[in-house]
Amino acid sequence: MADDIILSGLKAYGVDKAEDKAIILEKYLNEIMLFNPTLKLVGEKERDEIIYRHILDSASAYPLFSSMTKTSSTIADLGTGAGLPGVVLAILFPDRNFVLIDRMTRRIGFLRAVKAKLNLVNVEIVSKDISEVKDHFDYVTSRAFRPLSAVAEDMMKLAPEAILYKGTKKAIEEEIDELKDMGYSFSSSIYPVFSFGEKGERNIVVINSWRKA
Repeated sequence: MADDIILSGLKAYGVDKAEDKAIILEKYLNEIMLFNPTLKLVGEKERDEIIYRHILDSASAYPLFSSMTKTSSTIADLGTGAGLPGVVLAILFPDRNFVLIDRMTRRIGFLRAVKAKLNLVNVEIVSKDISEVKDHFDYVTSRAFRPLSAVAEDMMKLAPEAILYKGTKKAIEEEIDELKDMGYSFSSSIYPVFSFGEKGERNIVVINSWRKA
């Protein structure tokens, strides 16, 4: 039986085979709960709070990833931390490939254990800073990562398109203006998302056609 909160959230997002995926996400949640006291994976301690703030918030972009990414495409999650959103997306999209990139050893160990326990065959784990990664991907994503001004150059080299979890539209517009002031040229679109159980404003910004003068 799947966790009721997780299942309700996935159904609200229109996730295909929601019950099966909710069961796997609950196993992932249990791993976070087990290792969080020692590894400090997320700031929240309560089970329901972790579901809302991390699991379902990561899943909230499901409709966008469904429409924007293609089967067999490779998506790199930059600064993945505990696997948010990368592990969640890998569970929701078993037909896409995900590369989870993080430089923190304790997180990498956790991710490797999660990959094995959940049999996530569509996941690769890379223990590097994003500036050290030389591979090329179809898309990059990130959530609660560094400001765009700090990572734009690396993102531009890694993939032609970025699908990024952000907060308010005003804050996103400020980051975009800062990039333009730095000499970057690109196309961008901002999409409001409904994050199940969250009260704050949430948006996804999609950036492509990167160039720098």
